[in-house]
Amino acid sequence: MIRVNLVPRELLDREVQRQRVLQASVVGIAVALVVVGVSVGHWYRASKFEAQLGELNKEYDKLAKIVAQVEELERTANAVRVRLGVIQGLLKGRPLYPYFMADLLTTMPPGVWLTGLTTSQKEPNTLAVTLPATANSSEGVSQWLRNLAETGQWEDPKLSAISVSNAADSKTYSFSLTTIYKCSKF
Repeated sequence: MIRVNLVPRELLDREVQRQRVLQASVVGIAVALVVVGVSVGHWYRASKFEAQLGELNKEYDKLAKIVAQVEELERTANAVRVRLGVIQGLLKGRPLYPYFMADLLTTMPPGVWLTGLTTSQKEPNTLAVTLPATANSSEGVSQWLRNLAETGQWEDPKLSAISVSNAADSKTYSFSLTTIYKCSKF
């Protein structure tokens, strides 16, 4: 069967155009709603992140204060450790000189006396020693060298040139002795 359309073409075109405008409006509103929804989501997340950032900054400030206190305590502890090391070094080296003097006096034979004494610490428990001395006889000088060599605490004793002074009725022998003392008592 044949259909005949009696409605003018212009009316049909207007109706189609109205429907297209209506469809475009619905699509536009839907797109606008999606854009608004996405924007609201972004805004919500941004405000949430800002709040978290504020909380984290507060926590960071608290931790920064604690870190500063810890660093100050570490500096204080290091200063105390340095002082303690100095004190321990002094306490360790403290008995060295009494032992040194006792060991020195046991090696000196009669007729030999010191005119001076110079020491410098080379290592812990080790002293470099220079001993200017005077003796009544050359036997006293040689006996002192033998005594130093026999003890084992005196290393590499070296004797300088001996000068002889003639007094009215006796001779005196002046010399200098250098050696290294190693204390084995501690």
